[in-house]
Amino acid sequence: MRQLLHQYVSPEPLVFNSKQKAYEVLAQLRQKKANAAPVIDSTGSILGIVTIEDLVQSDMEGSVIKCLNADWTTVPRDVSLEIAFKKKATWIIPIDEQGNPLGIIPRAQIADLVFEIYETTLNRLNAVMDSAHNGIIALDCNGIITNYNQAAEIMFGVPQEEAIGRNIKEVDPESTLMDVVTSGQMQMTQKRKLPKGLVMSNRRPIIRNGQVIGVVAVFQDLTELEEAHTELRSVQELNKELESILEFSYDGLSISDDSGRFLRISPSFGKLLNIPIEDLIGKSVNEVTDQVLPIISVIESALEKRIPITMTEAILPGQQILATCIPVFDNQGVLVRVVTNLRDLTELNDLKQKVLESSELSKRYLEELGEWRERFIATAEVISSSLVMQRVVELALHVARVDSTVLITGESGVGKEVVAKMIHKVSPRKNGPFIEINCGAIPESLLESELFGYEKGAFTGASKEGRIGIFELANNGTLLLDEIAEMPLNLQVKLLRALQEQEIYRVGGSKPIKLNVRIIAATNKELWQMVQSRTFREDLYYRLNVVPVEIPPLRERREDIIPLANLFLKQCNDKYGLNKRLSAEVFSIFEMYNWPGNVRELQNLVERLIVTVNADEITPSHLPPLNGQEADNFSTLPIRVLGLTTLREAEEIVEKELIARALAIGKSTRKAADLLGVTHSTVVRKIRHYNLSAH
Repeated sequence: MRQLLHQYVSPEPLVFNSKQKAYEVLAQLRQKKANAAPVIDSTGSILGIVTIEDLVQSDMEGSVIKCLNADWTTVPRDVSLEIAFKKKATWIIPIDEQGNPLGIIPRAQIADLVFEIYETTLNRLNAVMDSAHNGIIALDCNGIITNYNQAAEIMFGVPQEEAIGRNIKEVDPESTLMDVVTSGQMQMTQKRKLPKGLVMSNRRPIIRNGQVIGVVAVFQDLTELEEAHTELRSVQELNKELESILEFSYDGLSISDDSGRFLRISPSFGKLLNIPIEDLIGKSVNEVTDQVLPIISVIESALEKRIPITMTEAILPGQQILATCIPVFDNQGVLVRVVTNLRDLTELNDLKQKVLESSELSKRYLEELGEWRERFIATAEVISSSLVMQRVVELALHVARVDSTVLITGESGVGKEVVAKMIHKVSPRKNGPFIEINCGAIPESLLESELFGYEKGAFTGASKEGRIGIFELANNGTLLLDEIAEMPLNLQVKLLRALQEQEIYRVGGSKPIKLNVRIIAATNKELWQMVQSRTFREDLYYRLNVVPVEIPPLRERREDIIPLANLFLKQCNDKYGLNKRLSAEVFSIFEMYNWPGNVRELQNLVERLIVTVNADEITPSHLPPLNGQEADNFSTLPIRVLGLTTLREAEEIVEKELIARALAIGKSTRKAADLLGVTHSTVVRKIRHYNLSAH
């Protein structure tokens, strides 16, 4: 970056006028800790400068004009430090476009700044040289090494600290670098053998004011390149093999001489350019048609720069070609050939795009699989074989994606807590806490402090440290308010405010606490009837009943009874290390029973049977009276007729239902046939007729 003089001048420079007294000027210079300042006349023109040394030796009562120092000069404000340093005056004054002084700076300070810049630049240059892959050596006109990077250290085997400052002959006795100093001519592609391998060097004289003051050489390790070049020469000698390579190469290949005239061209080269190779062979790059101009520019660039050139070009619409031109030199460093390689990237890019699309698709599939896995885990405890329960699950999963308040209703034991947990597990809050509180199980006097917490000393018996409530524990998660109908009216007001404002007050506290909690309420009572009887607040009812989810009783979803019984059977067997089973007759009785206690009653009954029955198979004889009825009574219950239909339709309905139940109990078509007292083929035929699932 170019450093300008005015950047180093004080932003509030001292400037004196010719009418000021010497003692005044001296006092201000000392106050500002300045050594000198310019003096101007009434028109603003610079008359000279005054320094503290001149003022001390003068008449303090006299005019400052008598103390002027003439060793100064002016420069434009945007002049560089280097140009300012070339001025011979002791004091340098930068001026603006109107000639007004912008300050003053001693030439000695400028010298320090210039030296610091040069030192920084030199350090950067040395760092760049040391990071270079090629070896770099610079000599002065006497052959003394002035620059010697780490790559050269490796190539010549002499450490930097031992090489710099010594004559090149002491480091490399066979060096011919001084020939460049003598001739003043650069030498390109000079090859030679070093102890570390074969290198190629380019040497250029360093010229200043028309005089050669040194030489710089760049050494490139050619060990691997030379081996490849040797192999290439062997191939060139075997012309037939070369022709075969050109003939069957998938990439387009061409060989040009040092003037860019095409000597050999592979058929694929012409095919990629959509031009007959006969129109190219023997012609120079500047004689061919405009159709291949993009490729010609690559070859011309390689000829001009004498280095390999790689570019990506489009010859035809939708086509992309990677063109690489490599100049080939002989042992004397003379350019003899240019080899051009064309590779069609169109197909490769298409394949790359397909891979990217496939990767994105796989990523999307993995995300969807993860979502389904989370959904499966969340719904593992929710049995939904019945259509009505499937609708409940779908609604719960749908509403889980948002933060709306959910009111879950249903009889006692239908699984309201299970559905609430499922909503939490598939919601964005799944990593947050899930807290449940039964509003009817906590005394009214303690419910408020349990919900909202309390400050220290809020009431007699309160903890000295205070306590956080359920709402704060559920922050960033989900709070299930079970048995919400049991909440006292005085607390319903505070709950309503907490839901609306998403903030609470602890008992005995005056500072609101902001929260981020999703509320799910559950009840087995008719809240609307309670609203009508004024035992439940209407405004709280509407605030809770944003998304109602009603879970039907087990008697209205009998398709779920057997799957639920099997689930509880497996859980109990796993829990107690048993392997008991329920007989088909027990399953049949379970399906006919109305289950007033719903899922909870079924779960408790299965566990009771598992832990009390000694037999491996539980039969109807092991069942306790169900709701006052003995188990034997269920096996003889008649089919109930709830409506009128034709006999044929009734037969099909009963037949389909019996087959479905036999499959659910028997778990196979053969077992179902045994239960129904028919042949296996009859069951298979009926399954197809009624489009039933065999499993």
